[in-house]
Amino acid sequence: MNKRTMRTIAIMSMILIVIAGLGCVAEEEDSASLEEAPEQETTETNDQSITSTYTEDNYPNTAYGIKGDVIIVELDENPTTGYSWNLTYSSGLELNDDVYAQENGTEGMTGAGGTHKWTFKITDTGKQNISAVYMRPWENVTGEEDTFDMTIMSLSEDELIEASGTVSYMQLEGGFYGIIAEDDSRYDPMNLPEEFQNDGMNVEFVAYPRNDVMSFHMWGQIVELRSITEINE
Repeated sequence: MNKRTMRTIAIMSMILIVIAGLGCVAEEEDSASLEEAPEQETTETNDQSITSTYTEDNYPNTAYGIKGDVIIVELDENPTTGYSWNLTYSSGLELNDDVYAQENGTEGMTGAGGTHKWTFKITDTGKQNISAVYMRPWENVTGEEDTFDMTIMSLSEDELIEASGTVSYMQLEGGFYGIIAEDDSRYDPMNLPEEFQNDGMNVEFVAYPRNDVMSFHMWGQIVELRSITEINE
């Protein structure tokens, strides 16, 4: 149980004690929980830009993208406790939307929380950042707060790897799938989707070079796939 949940429970308990002391009877209301946001969702639009969604429970320390891509951050928030996310972001990101939505079916209910959603567009190359601290605005930061901190590496399009090749199962280090390109270059994808883990499948892909990562495979260049499609001959 995180610190925010414990604070919320404590405040709700105090509210219930006060209501009971006054002899108030609240009319029972049905409440429906907010539909769980995807932990990480990536979609590609017609203009080849990518939209990626990240939550407090599932986000990478470093995400990759290019100019024009969209980054969505969704964080649980309960303003009725006095706490809210103090979010900052770097100049290479453009904030296009900033909305808070209370949990479905709990509108107007004291103590009900919801989700705060920010939508950013990448507008520059280089290292970008989104940081947030969950706190009461009038209190000093203690270092015990819940936090969100994500780096975005925005590459130029000419840094991307675009290639066609064949998925190959390599019987090394317990076995893994790599991609051998038409020019015999070898690529070791960090995030090859299960449906593409098919020995002999012909594919074309766009990927980020991940020279910052080491692999025990010791085979080919490590890449993070941005998109991949099957080639049907």
